[in-house]
Amino acid sequence: MADLSALTVTSLERAPELESAVDRLITGNMPPFMSWESPGNWRWHRLYDTHPAHQICVLDEEGRLVAAANGLPVPWDGTVDGLPGGSDDVLVSAFDGPAARPDALCMLSVSVSARLRGGGLAEGLLTRARDEARAAGLRGVVIPVRPTRKARYPLVPMADYARWRRPDGTPFDPWLATHAALGAELLAPCDRSLVISQPVARWEEITGHPLPGPARHLVPGALAPLEVSADGEGVYAEPNFWVFHPAT
Repeated sequence: MADLSALTVTSLERAPELESAVDRLITGNMPPFMSWESPGNWRWHRLYDTHPAHQICVLDEEGRLVAAANGLPVPWDGTVDGLPGGSDDVLVSAFDGPAARPDALCMLSVSVSARLRGGGLAEGLLTRARDEARAAGLRGVVIPVRPTRKARYPLVPMADYARWRRPDGTPFDPWLATHAALGAELLAPCDRSLVISQPVARWEEITGHPLPGPARHLVPGALAPLEVSADGEGVYAEPNFWVFHPAT
């Protein structure tokens, strides 16, 4: 695990000028369509304005942003049934729902610069988030994880994919395995964590070929098939998997 003490750890509360750099880091780690309009994406920047202390930023020795974790406190009763529907639901409930007492810290994104991946920065950010949850008296950290290898298996349901194991018994997916190694509980899939609906012509710009419908089509970087309707609309429902890092 990377020693964050050797780097500069700050937040958007202390360094709001890093907001654009955080956006670039996040979008650079995702397929391009993941930043398209969705109920959660429409509200994303309100996260920066209302919970800047929970937008953790890591800078290298030259002051460049190399990692970030984005989250907010959420209500959660500690049960699988009580989990939000996914990242869209977390943000819609936070900004459009009734006020509720938070019980956990929800991290919606953990991003690391490509040149430093595998060096323990992600683990350091997760540990820091868990420490912050403990200090705030919360249950811990819940995360709708986007498994890193799931895009290679878009036809496999998330629940089945998350059950795959290596010969040593650890999760097959490297990102899920990282969470498990840090003591996280692998809870349940959220099959419609983020939902993006766009005209099929826009999706065809991603695939480079026609997407006639009604049909299900594979899109590079997607974790599940794109559903194209006869009227020319393409709907992508991003599946994620909930994990929980207890504060204790």
